[in-house]
Amino acid sequence: MSLPPEKQRGAAATNDEEKGAAAALPEDQVFELLTRWRRITYEPAFAPLHCRRAAAVSGYFVQSMARHRYRADFVSMHASPAVSLGFMPSAHVRLEAVAAHRGLACCVEADTRRRPCYYLCKPATRQWRALPNPRVRFRTAATAMVARPSSGGGAAAAEFKIARFSIVPALRDRLRCEVFDSRRFAWRRAADVPLCPESLHPSAPAVRAHGAVHWLRWPDQLTGAQDVFAFDLRTEAWRLVPLPREVDERDDPWARKQISAVEGRLCLMVTTEAAAVDEEVLEVWEMAGYAEGRWEKRMTVSLKSLRAQEGNAVILQHLYSSDVAFLDTFCRVMWYDFLRGKMAEVKVNHVCIQQVFKYESDLIPCELGKARHPPPLPARTPSSKEARRGDCNCML
Repeated sequence: MSLPPEKQRGAAATNDEEKGAAAALPEDQVFELLTRWRRITYEPAFAPLHCRRAAAVSGYFVQSMARHRYRADFVSMHASPAVSLGFMPSAHVRLEAVAAHRGLACCVEADTRRRPCYYLCKPATRQWRALPNPRVRFRTAATAMVARPSSGGGAAAAEFKIARFSIVPALRDRLRCEVFDSRRFAWRRAADVPLCPESLHPSAPAVRAHGAVHWLRWPDQLTGAQDVFAFDLRTEAWRLVPLPREVDERDDPWARKQISAVEGRLCLMVTTEAAAVDEEVLEVWEMAGYAEGRWEKRMTVSLKSLRAQEGNAVILQHLYSSDVAFLDTFCRVMWYDFLRGKMAEVKVNHVCIQQVFKYESDLIPCELGKARHPPPLPARTPSSKEARRGDCNCML
C-alpha cells in the first residue's frame, strides 16, 4: 500500500534531515563512535546477546588424542545449539584449520589404514564436502585457512583459501607451500619458504591478525632468539616478526610464550616467574605497529589467585578478550577474567587438550566452494548394432 503524496514528502524530508545530521558530525566524533562500537563487539557480554539475536554460535573447538584417535568437541560459555564433527563421512577425522569468523573448517582423514582425504565442512550447519588432496606423501608442518563471503555467488556462497606447509625430506632448509583456492577448486604449488621446517610447532593452530596468519617459532638453537612467522594468503608473501626486545633478551629458559589475537591485533602472552615476589605472572604484549613490528606491553597480572583457586595444572590456551583468558585443566575448560575471577566452566572428555581453535559461525547453510559438474560425454558415431536397435545413449 502506497503512502499519500503529503506523507511521502514528509518521509523524504525526514530522511534528508537524518542524512544531513549524520553528514554534519565532525570526523573525530564519527571515529569515536565507531571505536566505541568496535570495543563493545569485543566485550565478553556481547557474544551471548549477539548469538541469541543473530542465530549464531561462538566458542572453541578443543582437540586431543586418546587411544590413537582424535576427538574434537565444541565448547561455549553460554547456551548454544549442539555443534560437533559427528556428521563427517569418516568417524576418525582430525581438525586441521578453522576460518574462525566464517564457520568453515578443514579436516583430514586420520585413520592411518586409509589414504588421507581432505574435507571442507561447516560444523554449525552440518555440511561437508571432499577436497582434492595435496601432496600428502610430504608430512604437514602447518596449515591455515581464511574465508570471506563470495562477491559473485550471493550471500549464501563462500570463498576460502587453505595454505599447507609440508616438509620434504630432501630439502631441510625450506618449507614446501601449497595453496588451495575455492574459486579454482584445486591446489597450486606456491613458492617455497626458506625456513627450517623444524622451527614450527606441528600442532600449533594459526593465529589470524592484521590480514595474515601467524605461528610462533621455536627459539634458534644457536642464538636463542625467537620470532613469529607471518604468511599473507592474499599476496602469498611472508615475513618474520621479532618478539619484543625486553622479552627476547630476558634470560629465562622456563618462560612460556604463546601468541593470540585480540580485537584483530596480534598478542604475545609470556608466563614467567617474578623473582621479586616469587610468584607466577602473565605479561600480555600487543602489536602496536604491525608494519614496523612494534610491540607495547598491555598488562601484567599475577596468577597467584588463579593457581590458588584452580590448582597448578591450569594451562593458558587463548585470550578470549583483553581481560578474559580461555584455560583448560583436567577434564574441564574455563573462561577466567583477570579482574573479576572465573566467568564460566564447561566439563569435557579431554584429559590433555592438544589444540584449541576459535570458532564463530552463523546457522545459515552455504555453498561450500565452487560447484563442479562432470564434463559432457564426447560425441561419437553409433555402431551399426546400436543404430539398428535405436540406442539413445549415443550422441549423433
